[in-house]
Parts: sequence; structure tokens; C-alpha cells
Amino acid sequence: MPIAFMAIGDELLRGESREGNGAVLAERLVAQGLVLSQMRVIGDDRQQIATAIDDFRRLPRCLLVISGGLGPTDDDFTRQAIADALSLLLVQSETALAKIQERFASLGRTMHEINARQSWLPLGATLLENSHGSAPGFLVHVRDFSVLALPGVPREFAAMLGDHLPDVLRSMGFVADPQTELTYRLFGLPESEMQGMLATLPHYAAIRMRSLPTWPEIRLKLASGGDPAAFSMFLQAFRDKLGPFVYGQGDGDSHAAAVLRALQRLDVKLAVAESCTGGLIAHLLTEVPGASRTFQFGAVAYANEVKAEVLDVPRGVLSDHGAVSEPCVAAMAQGALRRGHAGVAVATSGVAGPAGGTPLKPVGTLCLAIADRHGVHSETRQLQGLDRHRFKVLAAHIAFDRILKWAQAQATG
Repeated sequence: MPIAFMAIGDELLRGESREGNGAVLAERLVAQGLVLSQMRVIGDDRQQIATAIDDFRRLPRCLLVISGGLGPTDDDFTRQAIADALSLLLVQSETALAKIQERFASLGRTMHEINARQSWLPLGATLLENSHGSAPGFLVHVRDFSVLALPGVPREFAAMLGDHLPDVLRSMGFVADPQTELTYRLFGLPESEMQGMLATLPHYAAIRMRSLPTWPEIRLKLASGGDPAAFSMFLQAFRDKLGPFVYGQGDGDSHAAAVLRALQRLDVKLAVAESCTGGLIAHLLTEVPGASRTFQFGAVAYANEVKAEVLDVPRGVLSDHGAVSEPCVAAMAQGALRRGHAGVAVATSGVAGPAGGTPLKPVGTLCLAIADRHGVHSETRQLQGLDRHRFKVLAAHIAFDRILKWAQAQATG
């Protein structure tokens, strides 16, 4: 029984919005041992939507999940197109109308008459409540073809999948076969080099593997090919050989979260002094719930005067070596350590470009330092061929990598 996906919206075809709901659906299905068979994007055209639905009807016992086009405006045609394709009448659901009215009342707003359009469903459809928005979803069956229609707003789509997809799959007889798939997150290793290292490990040929580069890191998904003992031996060899590049596990993990976990285990507070990364390190850290337990201090010291006054960088260091130098980032890290009353501090300075480079300090130069109560370590890297955004992102991840390595050294110390 195939499961297909169709996203609706002119904005998707024009590049004004990115289509991500299909990926969310695919991930939910894979977790249940099911696979999405097709994906399609259609504009806000009633006839084209109906024609596409008719194409999917040719698949035997197909479940088609549709995202978008359930709003109240004149270009929201999904309800009508489904009814057209399945030769069904549109009828108003009093239950859906009441739910929409309740939603507006809970927000202290009066429902506009146009929103009542969202309560019209194909005859025989099952109403699916949307607890995160005004547009309800619905499920409709015609013989061996089924359509699950959900709002296109990503937050609402994902929430409604969680609320309704498992029941829909069970009711249609889809047999879930949850797979034991482990996700590892790696940094500092090119994908081609990683692949070569993996190929040398025992039982490599018996492992199901998917590599998902999400620059500047890699998500590596590993699953048993049917032999648990071989999988266990492979995993041990994998950890031994590629362990230095693995910072976390799971799709929801992040480099920043791994840093905070490692420092929490050591009961060490973190301070950050940033110049070229412009606050990105602090931003990524504070995206992690509970960051305040570990992240103590952050300063964006872009101007030399601020480096001197806020972080106590000696003016002689700035005049003799410049802001993009190891002596400068070393002083920045030590200043952040003191100012933040932290146990470890990281500092960055560099030339993000496209201008500002010199023969001695070309565009792409990154200076980074890690300081603790025992001293400071600094280094210079050349990150060539990157625009400003990618330079900042890579620099932030290098900083996280260095903090993690510092924490690992303390733990094994």
C-alpha cells in the first residue's frame, strides 16, 4: 500500500517558501518502518490539484497526504479539488464550524465570515481537529483510495501528524515495523573520508547506512542488516575509529547541546567572547533549553575599543598584533573567563570577507582561543572559499569542537 505526499501552494513553486512538510512526513513514516513512495508540489490551481489527485488514485490502495490549501482565502482550493476528484459534494460540518468559532473566542477575536469556509468538507469525510490553528484537517475514503488533508503551516502540519497519523495508519491496515536506527552526528570529517573509514570496519557490508550531510556536519544513520551480533561488533569498531569526530546522537541533537551537556557533567560554567562570529555562538547556545545552567557570559566585542574596555585586551596587543591574531583572542578569552566568573572561555576573531584581507591575514583567517584557570591555548585556521554566513557558521562549530575536546580532556584527565 503506497503512501504519497502532495504539497499545495504557489509560494512553493515560486521559491517564496520552502517545502518541508514532506520531509517531516517521511521521517515520521521511516520511524514506523514505512516509506513514502512519491512527493509532488502543485500550485494553487483547482483543476491541477484535482488532476494530480486523480493520478494518485491509480496507485493501488494509496494513502495520499495533502499539505496546504485549507485556509479561508480565495486561492485555497484543496477542499474543492478533493471533492471534484472524488466526485463528492462539499457539505458544511457544524462541528468544524463550532471548533473554528471556539478557536477565535479563545484568542479574544471575532470570527470573520470568510473563516466559515474552513468548515466545509467533502461528504463523508472524518473531521480531524487542529489544536494549533483554525483550519481543521480531514480524512476521506473512496473505495481503496484515501486522502488525509492537513494545513500547510509547518507547525500545524507537524502537530496534526503527531495527533492523527498513527490512528490513520492503523485504521487503514498499514503494518508498522519500527526499525532500530541509530543517528550519529559528526563534525570535522569530510563525507568522502568518513566513507573510506567506514568501509574498513568489520561487517560493513551487512550494515544499512545513510549519510546526510548538513553542512558543516554530517548525520550518519546506521541500522542492522538483520544480524544483531554483527551490528554490535560494527558499532564498537565505529566508536573506536570515528569516535573523535562524533559529538552526539539523535536527530534532535546539536553541537551546542553537546557542549552544554559536557560542561554540565563537569559542573563548569562557560563564557564566550566573539568578534567575527557576531554572537552566533551565544545564539546557538541559548537555543538549547536549560542553557542558563551552564552558559554564564557572552560578549560581542567587534570594535577594538570594546575589546580593550570590556574584555581587558591590552592596547599594546591590539596595536602590535591586531584584532585578528592569536595574542588578541587569547586575551579576549582570558578577559571573558574573568568577567564571566567561568571555568572555561572561548574567543573568536577573524576576517569573514569579502573585503578586509591582507597578504598576512587573508579573507578566511580565523583565530580562536580556549582559556581556563590553568592557561590559554590559541590557534589560527584558514577557512577559504566561504561567504560571510558560512564562515561564521563554520567558525562557531569549530569553537564548539574545541570546547568539547577541552571537556573530554578534563573528564579523562
